[in-house]
Formats: sequence, structure tokens, C-alpha cells
Amino acid sequence: MPKALHIALFICLATFANAQTVVNGYQRSQFTEYFSKTVVPLETAVKFLSDVYQVNFIYEHELVINKKSPVLANVSGNFYDDLIYTLANHPIQFIKAGKKTIVLIAKEKESTARRIIRGVVTDEDGNGISDAEVFIKGTSWGAVTLRDGSYFIDTVPEGKYTLTARCVGFRTERQEVEIRTAEALEIDFKLAIDVLNMDEVVTTASRNPLTKIESSVAITTANSAQIRERKPRSTADLLMYIPGFYVESSGGESGNNLFPRGIPQDGSYRYISMFEDGLPIFEASELAFANIDIMMRLDENIAQMEGVRGGTGSIYASNAPGGIINFVNKTGGEHNAGIVKFSIGDYGHYRLDYNMGGPLGDNWQYNIGGFLRQGDGIRDPGFAANKGGQVKMNLTRFFGNGYARIYGKYLNDRNIFYLPIPLKNPNNPQSIPGVNANYGTLTSVFMSNVTLPKPDGTFINRDIRDGIHPETRSITGELFWDLGNNVSINYKSRWTKADIGFNAIFSLDTPFSAAEFADSVKHLYQLPGFAYWQYRYSDSDQPIDNISAINNNGLIAHSGWWSIQKPLDNMINQLQFQKTFRTHILDITGYYSTYSAADFWYLHNVLTEVSQTPRMLDLTAFDANGNEIIRVTENGFEQFGTYYVNANSKAAVMALAVVDEWQTSEKLRIDGGFRLEHARFNGKVENTRSDASIPNSTSLAGQNVTFGDGTFRHFDHSFNEWAVSLGLNYSLNSNLAVYGRLGRGFRTPDFEQWIISDQRGNSQYVQQVEGGLKIASEQFSLFGSTFFSRLDNIPFIDEVFQNNRILKIGRFASSTTLGAEIEAVWRVSGTLNLHINGTLQNPVLRDLRIQSVDETTSAYTVIDLSNKQVRRIPRVLLNIRPAWSFKPIKVFADWQYISKRFADDANTAVLPAYSMINAGFEVRLPITNMSISGSVANITNTIGLTEGNPRMEQVFANRKDGVFMARPILGRSIILSAIYEF
Repeated sequence: MPKALHIALFICLATFANAQTVVNGYQRSQFTEYFSKTVVPLETAVKFLSDVYQVNFIYEHELVINKKSPVLANVSGNFYDDLIYTLANHPIQFIKAGKKTIVLIAKEKESTARRIIRGVVTDEDGNGISDAEVFIKGTSWGAVTLRDGSYFIDTVPEGKYTLTARCVGFRTERQEVEIRTAEALEIDFKLAIDVLNMDEVVTTASRNPLTKIESSVAITTANSAQIRERKPRSTADLLMYIPGFYVESSGGESGNNLFPRGIPQDGSYRYISMFEDGLPIFEASELAFANIDIMMRLDENIAQMEGVRGGTGSIYASNAPGGIINFVNKTGGEHNAGIVKFSIGDYGHYRLDYNMGGPLGDNWQYNIGGFLRQGDGIRDPGFAANKGGQVKMNLTRFFGNGYARIYGKYLNDRNIFYLPIPLKNPNNPQSIPGVNANYGTLTSVFMSNVTLPKPDGTFINRDIRDGIHPETRSITGELFWDLGNNVSINYKSRWTKADIGFNAIFSLDTPFSAAEFADSVKHLYQLPGFAYWQYRYSDSDQPIDNISAINNNGLIAHSGWWSIQKPLDNMINQLQFQKTFRTHILDITGYYSTYSAADFWYLHNVLTEVSQTPRMLDLTAFDANGNEIIRVTENGFEQFGTYYVNANSKAAVMALAVVDEWQTSEKLRIDGGFRLEHARFNGKVENTRSDASIPNSTSLAGQNVTFGDGTFRHFDHSFNEWAVSLGLNYSLNSNLAVYGRLGRGFRTPDFEQWIISDQRGNSQYVQQVEGGLKIASEQFSLFGSTFFSRLDNIPFIDEVFQNNRILKIGRFASSTTLGAEIEAVWRVSGTLNLHINGTLQNPVLRDLRIQSVDETTSAYTVIDLSNKQVRRIPRVLLNIRPAWSFKPIKVFADWQYISKRFADDANTAVLPAYSMINAGFEVRLPITNMSISGSVANITNTIGLTEGNPRMEQVFANRKDGVFMARPILGRSIILSAIYEF
């Protein structure tokens, strides 16, 4: 575990331990002088309250001198109750002047005495709701509830008002109140569960924070409690709950794929942007071997996830026509609160999550947390497949007209990357002997600590145990300032530095018999004196006597040992200006981002057995006397240097976004906006040669090595693009609304365009139309939408294994998708909720024509693949999630259905439809604030395939009889967690 993470964890836990003395109350023995009397000086009583509740009091000494106060029999836990009791016999009033600051002043005359609103906010069962906002609409008067749900608003002017209470996860409630002279109103609220978060305020893809039912974009949200209930194993697992997004999470904890609204792509997150606290985690969401989820981890820091599909994505982010996903971190509150969670699971899984936040004196707030985790992985390679952690923290300073905030994040994690494995029976996938479809992987501890020779005589040491290894540091600053006259500015800046190592075993050929491979090395038979060949284990040099029966399958695998190093840098600056004119809110945003990548790829081929934890193999030719003639492989490597990249790339993105929101009436809101963007890319790429040799190599693996030749080609390209969006939302009543939107977005090329090609390339353009219905009631909520999209000039960059080399082949096409999305929650009874989300779509390729070569005649044939279903993307996605609550127990089940897909563009290789069941529970313990939860993923051990073999099956699969390659979802796994909230 990195030393920096150990230090960060120690600081976090030390802070947590210190905070407990405040959060968990006081020890009566510490205040024996106070409790030994029935009456104490008022100043002593005030100091007692300050110590117990960690509140600062400001007052003139003359106000309290020579005054007495009765001693509290017990601390109630309600600060305001105890303060009012303490001051009851004196003409003193208090004013809340800051987050934790109370000013004591002499009471005014009765005619101008203070006016108070106080009360309690509870849920439907009468439990107090902490951190709920209670405010008077249209004014600056308000409060945040304490742990018991109580609130207190002081010195309210006379008049009639609308008092509003709201909290994440609950329906907003309003009451009409009238304040008179010297009146104290008791106003309580009982909030109903907001089953689909329709009253939740969202900020993603909207400069003016709105509730979901008011917004004109298709958006899904999940707060921290809902994220915890869904128990995702990875970021990708959580994103599966967003309708319209097809997510493949079979790659492990990171390096996964997301396909928004049927848009074709090779994988990754190409057409969406992933944000954290309103800015991109990294400017480019899809760089080769740097999927954006590699730099993102879920933990207890996350307050909310907001996922926007299509719509305004292209206005608020670069290259995001498919949508924006924003993770909002916790920033502390008016009292110290937090969580510690310890999890244990099968396959050696251990994880510690922690988060806490609260005030740091007057007008300051903090939050700190993160996680540490280690596990062997569900597909156990024989080493700790997932190992590392993260720490995040932020500090906020409030001032009269705004706030300043600084964030810090450090991520150092290692994750195995799972790739296709050999299976049998494509129509009903099953395990082959030696490799379990649910738990097997061709990645193995026997492939760790390798030395990779280079043609220049130097060496590179790599370890497969490093897997996908991001070490990411980022610092973010934010300043919000209300300038008055309905004008505000918001400035955000983020610096990110990420060093990404990517080490993985990639599937290449479909496994074949040992004899088939040896016989394919034709020139072995032409060697003078050649008599026979023999396989040996490369780690022990032990001969394999009966290779045809090895592992009961007689197969060997030809795989890629790929090593990539990719340092990244990014600096983002965003300045937002907002002005309100009566019924209009005008937003003007300037954006400037620079980023860079240094790519070093050195890819190789290895020969292994086909088994769980496979060993690497060597093939050697012998003469009749048993003397070695030549080695085909070297230490298990069949070919050094099958692909090589050495490149340095830089980019700058400058954009202007203008959005106007017009409240034309109480019911109708119209918004429109545009984005103008200029992007420039430049860099250099080393040219390669494929006839280099490894010095002193005695094997065929060291010949015909692809490596750099020392010369470079340079690129320098610019793109000027624009996006536009127009939407409306019409509220039929407070529980029913309709919306519509149309827009045009774009996606510019990235660095990989010029790494593999000297052509400039072109941007892709998407036109989208969508509309839908929103229903919000206590018993049933629905967010349904239909959409149509067309993308032009879509690049397909396929990694194809031909002639023992990795080739990058580019193709272009268009696509259209017509679809519908639904997200609904039905409160069937007081104990049962039914969550449903689904997508029905028809993603179709357009204008895709490829050339096929006849191996016998070498004749070219043009094949039109238009109207074929987009590969890897299903037409039907469905998730049904019943959840039962029998206090103190909650139980849920989760049924997911994925319809048939195809592994190739020609639709010849089927990925069968499948369904998967997950389940979990949570039990509140009699011990205060403690709970136990558990979850089981893929209960039935379904073998569901998410992709075929992308290195071989992109256009025409041409699968062999018997065995084929595909990547299944992960097998059944269990995790149990102990949770303490304070």
C-alpha cells in the first residue's frame, strides 16, 4: 500500500476519533462543577453550552454579569431548547450570525420584540430528519435542521410568507405562515419519501439549479443513501441504473465501457463526459488505455450522482453529445457527521470506507474521507488483483455574499483488467475444461515480474500485478460571489496530474491445439536436422510429456502481454457569469482547458496453457539426438514488439457557452443555448520499423521486432465546432410535467487519430430530438422519454490481430437510433417499493461498406453492412428492483435483462440475451447508528456475454467450431459490511 495513502488514512481516522468527542455528546464527569449546583452564573452556563455543542458565543460582558441561570437537569441534545432554557429568566435574545456562531443581545422593547419560527422536520415514521433546509421563499431567512430534525429561525420580519422544507430523498413541503409582532410560531413538517427524487435539485447540464420535475433534460439522480442501497461493485455498476445507458462492467473495477442511447463506438466513454463537482475529471473522456473511469472511484464522499442523457450535454461539456455524469462530493454541514464502513467479501475482499465533515469554527466547513481496499478479484489470477485506495478532502469558507472552496484528491489504486476467455457453445455459453466461465481468467501470477528486451540493448521491467494502475492527484478551487442586483459569478479551476500504467493480458487468437500452433511454424521443418518439437513450462523448463491432453482440453492460448505507460496532465479554468432579468436568467460561461499525454506502448505476444492461473510455455525444436536447434519462444514470449508507440501530444480547448432560460409563465419554462469551441491538437509520434532484432536473442521471438526508428512525424490540427440546444418544460400541475428538446452536438478527434494515422480526421456530429412525461406523486413517480438520434462520420478504430501483428484499422459510418426510456417507482404499500428502469431502442448502422478480400483469388468485394444492428449494443434493457422495508430490516432484489447483441458489424456472431439477479439487505442494530448490510451479485451464476473477441471479430466473427472467445459478466460474489454513522 502506498505510504502516502497510509498517512492520509491515519490523518482521517485521527480526525474521526477527535470528532467523536463532540458528536457523541459529552461526559458528565467533565462538568462536575456545573452539575454540582442548581444555579450557576449565566456566563458559566453559556460557556457550558459552548463546550457541549461546539458553538461560539459573542456578547458584551455587561450583558451577563451578576446574572444567574438554572442548571440543566440533562443535556437534551437540542441546542436551541437548552439555550432558551438557560436564558429564560433574562431579557436577552440570541441571533444566529454564522454556521456555529450565536450573538447575545439585550431584548428590545415588547413592541419590537423578536419574531420566531421553530419546529421539527420528520419523516413519515416520526423520525427527525437532519440537514433538511427550512427557508422562507424569496428571502434570506432560513435554517438547517439539527440531528433531531429541529430548526430555529429568529428575528423574522412581520408579514405573510411561504415556509418551505426540503431534503434530499424527500418530497418538498410548503406551508403558508403569517408572522405578527412578538410571535413564536411552531411549524412542524412531515416529509414523504421522494421515490424518484423529482424534487431533488440538480445542477448538471443546467446553470440554474432546478428540480427534476422543473428541468427540461432527461436526468437520473441518486443520493448517497441510494448509492449505498444499490451496492455497486464499481462506478460502471452504478451507471447501469441510468436509462438509455448500456454499460459493460465485466472488465473489473475500472476500464469499462458505456454506450449512450445506442451510439456506436469501440468502447470506453467516448460520447459522454464524466464530471466531479461540476468540472471534467479529465478533459478527454476516451484516450487509449485511459478510460475516464480509471480516474474515478465511488466512496462515501459522494453526496449525489447526476446522469444527464443527450440533451444539453454538448452545451455544458466538450465532446459530450451522449450526456454528462456528475459526481457531487460532500462538503460538510453545520454539525459534525460522518460514516465508517468496513466490508469483507469472498475472494479475499477487504475494504474500509470513511467520511466525515462539519464546521471548523465560524463560517468554515470541511469534509474528508476515502477508502482502502484489497482483494484477489472474482476471477482470481493468483495475486491481489485489486489493491489501493483514495483520499479526498475539501475546505469551504463562507462570506457575506458567497463562498470559496478548495478540493484535493489523491488516488493510488491497482485493478486487474479482465478480458475474453475461451468458452464453448455460443448459443448457450458454457465453461470449457480447465477454465470456469464465472471465475476464470487468462491473467496469471506466472506472468508477473517480466523483463522486456528492446532492440537498443536495454530492458524494461513490468509486473502484471500492477494491472491498471492510476496514481492521480488533483486540486480544485471554486469561488462563488453574489454581486447583488441579481448578478453572480462562479469561477472553478482544476489541476490534474495522472500517471497511468496499464498492464494486461489481451486475448488474441482463439485457443488452438499445441500441434496446430507448432505446425503453423512452417520453417521448423526446413531446419537442418529437425526431428521434433517440444513444449516446456517457461518458469521451470520442465518438459510437457502429453501436451495434447494438458488441462483436459489440449489447448494453448496466443495472447498479448501489453504494457502501456501514459502520464497525463490537465488544467481547466471555467468562469460563469449569471444575470437575472425578471423572467429571464442569462448565463455566459468561458472555458479554457489544456491537457497532454505522453504515450509509451510496448506490446508483445505470449504462449500459455489454457487453465485457471495459466503458466507460460516455451516451444523448442530438437534434432534426433535431443539437441536443441532453435527456440521459437523466449521465457514464454512468442514475439517481442508486436506494436510500438512513442508519442507526446498536447491539446487546448477554448469555448464560450451562452444559455438563456425564460420563465414565460408559471407553468412554461423555455431554455436555449449554444456553444462555440476551438480545439487545437499538436504533438509528435515516433516512426516505427518492423525488422529490428533483440541483441543476443537465441529465439524467433527476438526477430522482426516492431520498435521506433528514432525519427518523428509531427501533427498540428485545429477544429472549430458549435453545438446548440433548445428545450421546454411545461408543468400541468405540481405533480405532472412534459418536456421536449432538440439539439446538435459534436465530437472532435483525439490523440489516437494521429498516433495511428497521418490524416487530419474529422469531427462527428449528432442530431437529437427527445420528449417525455414526468409524474411525481407520493405513490407513483415516472420519468419517461422517447428519443431519436443520428450520428455521422463515426470512426471505428479496430485492433485486429493479423500476421502475428496488432493492426489499427480505421473505418467510418453513420448510425440512427430510435428509442424510449422509462424510470419509475411505485410505492406498492408502506413496506414495498418497486423500481423499474428500462430502454427500448433500435440502433442501426448506416452507410457502412467494407472491402472483403478473397484469400484464394485476392479479389476485393464490397459488402454493404447498412441496416445492421450496432455491434455489442442491445435493443432491450430492463431492470426491476423490488425493495421491502420491515423495520429495522430492509431487503432488495434486482433483476436485470439484456437482450441479444452481436459481436461483429455483420451480425454473424450472436451474444445471447441473458438475465441476472442480485439481492441484498440492511439491518439497523439496537446499538445507536450502527447497521449491517450485505449483497450478493449474480446469484444464479449467469454466464452473460458482454463482448466477443474485439481483436478478431470486429467485422466478421468467423468463429471456429467448438471453442470461441468472449468476455462474460463476473460470477457470484458476496460482500458484508458493518456501518457506523455519527
